[in-house]
Amino acid sequence: DLLFILDLTGSQQPYIDSVKSSINTICAEILGSDHLNSAHPGDLRVAFIGFRDHYPQEDSFVTRQWDFVSDIARIHANLRSLPGADGGGDGPEASTAALARALTMGWRNDCNKVAVLVSDAPPHGIGSQGDYWPNGVPGVPDPLDLAREMLQKKITLHFVACEPSLSRFHNALDFYRGLTRITAGIVVPLLDARVMSTCIIGSALESLAIQDLVNEYRETLEELVPSREPSLVVKYLHALMRVRGRTADQLIMENIYAMSDDRKENVEIWSSARNLADAKARLRVSL
Repeated sequence: DLLFILDLTGSQQPYIDSVKSSINTICAEILGSDHLNSAHPGDLRVAFIGFRDHYPQEDSFVTRQWDFVSDIARIHANLRSLPGADGGGDGPEASTAALARALTMGWRNDCNKVAVLVSDAPPHGIGSQGDYWPNGVPGVPDPLDLAREMLQKKITLHFVACEPSLSRFHNALDFYRGLTRITAGIVVPLLDARVMSTCIIGSALESLAIQDLVNEYRETLEELVPSREPSLVVKYLHALMRVRGRTADQLIMENIYAMSDDRKENVEIWSSARNLADAKARLRVSL
């Protein structure tokens, strides 16, 4: 199950258009992967969530959803019904509300579950400049709690960072890196909307590859993890994979970010904090 969570505010039209124009390629590449047991069209289902912002920053809608379907004609119909990019107010947008909506979608229990969030803006409440709700939107769950719930439901969350806009916001990149780390996802920087499909295909295939490894080495992991340091478990698995000639797909993108020790520590803080308030109180620097 592949869920697109798309920022539909004013700056995002090139990225929305890229998803629309490349959806056939995205579906074909994932269906053709060696990580799927078969290549039936029904093996892949696609859903969409679009988000803007909360009133009074935006008065059209907060989130809209189109649930999972496998028929390519229906996927195209859902894409055609996506509103164009418009609105948005203070900089931060309603991405947390979209994550909450993602947990209510009709995910299957017996499949790989991948959500791809695409945005150039942070959520409310993480300390970014110009935030109308600096402590988070009242009544909206904490995004760190939502990520932990995604982990429990085995949903991997990836984030496509539309640059250079995202990095202009304080804390945004480190926050999203911490958020996706909770679910074993990644942050993919995107400077050109034309390579959007590569980012989505690569992140989805990496998730499938990781799940294959988890399934293959599940008994080994269950035996080692409770009694060994994580670094030793990783070294043992790497050695075992080399002996068996086992490889895994990994998405490699140009690293456009300079990560200082302080920023690395902030990512760790975001991924381990109880909530946003706890994280913000512990951040080494505001970036």
